[in-house]
Amino acid sequence: MRRILSTLACCLLPLIASAEGDAKYNASLPFRPSNITGLSNIYIWVGSYYNATTKIEFTPEIGSTTNESVCKNLQGQTFTAEYESFLAITERGPYNQGSNPVNTLLTLWNSDANLTSLDGLPWSSSSLEWYLESSPWVDHANNRSTDSDAGIESSVKDVFNLTLSPDTKGPPYKLTGTIKDADSMLTSFDMDLKPCNTSTETSRSYMTLIDFDWSNNAGWTWTYPTVDFQFDSRTANFTLNGYAAGSPYLIDRSDPTRPLGPDEVQGKIKVSFFGVIDSYHSDTLVNSSSTPTWLRTVGFGNNSANIGYDNGSLGSPRPLHWGAVAVCSVVSLAFMYF
Repeated sequence: MRRILSTLACCLLPLIASAEGDAKYNASLPFRPSNITGLSNIYIWVGSYYNATTKIEFTPEIGSTTNESVCKNLQGQTFTAEYESFLAITERGPYNQGSNPVNTLLTLWNSDANLTSLDGLPWSSSSLEWYLESSPWVDHANNRSTDSDAGIESSVKDVFNLTLSPDTKGPPYKLTGTIKDADSMLTSFDMDLKPCNTSTETSRSYMTLIDFDWSNNAGWTWTYPTVDFQFDSRTANFTLNGYAAGSPYLIDRSDPTRPLGPDEVQGKIKVSFFGVIDSYHSDTLVNSSSTPTWLRTVGFGNNSANIGYDNGSLGSPRPLHWGAVAVCSVVSLAFMYF
C-alpha cells in the first residue's frame, strides 16, 4: 500500500509541471491548454487527428416513396463526391453521457477551406460541407482551461453507440456502432446528382442521412446507418454504410422558403475515409492500453512533432518543476518510513 501511494504521488509530477504555463489548465477536461500559439479551435480536444480525402457514394433505389420509381436520369447509377477531411478521435469529458470509449468527429471540407486560419469550431465555417459526430457538441471551448467544470453541459448523449472489439489488448482499436434517431445530431450536405426535370431542377441535391422511420420510407427495406472504424498511432479507417434521401434544388429560387423540387430520391450511401496521422496536432496514443488512451503532448513540450514545441508557449520544453520534485520525494520518503 505504501508503495502504491508513493508511486501515485510521483505520478502527479507531470501534471504539476505541465500546468506551469497555464494557471487555469484543468486536467480533468479533455482539452488542450488554451495558450498554445497558432492552435485553431478545431483542434482543442486531446486525442488523435487524421487527414484524408473522404469519398461518398450514393445509389438511388426509390423515389419519394416506395410507390415511386427512380426517374430515368438516375436509374442504374452510383454518384460519387470527394472532400478533403479530417477525423478526430478524442478523449471523453464529464459532459458525455453513455458508454462510448471515445468521441469521434469526421469533417468534410470544401476546396476553399483553410483549417489553420479558422478561429471558430468546425460547424461555424462556411467551408464545412458535412460532419458526422459521435456525440452532439456544446460549445465548451471557453471552459477548457477553467479551474472547475462549472458551465459544462452534463447531458450530452452518444449518437454512434460505439462498441470496442472485445479482444482488444492495444492498437489498432476497432469500433463499431449504429446511428439511430440522432435527429439534429446529423447535418445535411449537398451532392451532384442528375435532375429529373431539367427545366426546373439543378443537378445539385440536398442530402440527408436516414436514421429514423418516417412516412416516405414506410414499406421500404432500409437499415439504420452503421459505422465501422479502426485506428492506431499511424492510420485510421472510417466507414459509414446506410441510406440517404436527396432533393434537387430548384433553378428558380425566388421563393427562399421553397428552394427544393418535388423529385426526391432515396437510396444507399457509403462514406469512406482512409487517413494518416496528423502528428502536428495529435497527442501520443498509448500503445499498451486495452482502451484508447493518450499521453498529453500538444502544449506540454514533450513531443517535438507537435504544434508550438518551439514557440515559447506551453509547447516549448520547460525546465523540471523542482518544487514538484521535492514534494514527490518527501511524500515518497514519508510513506517509506511511516
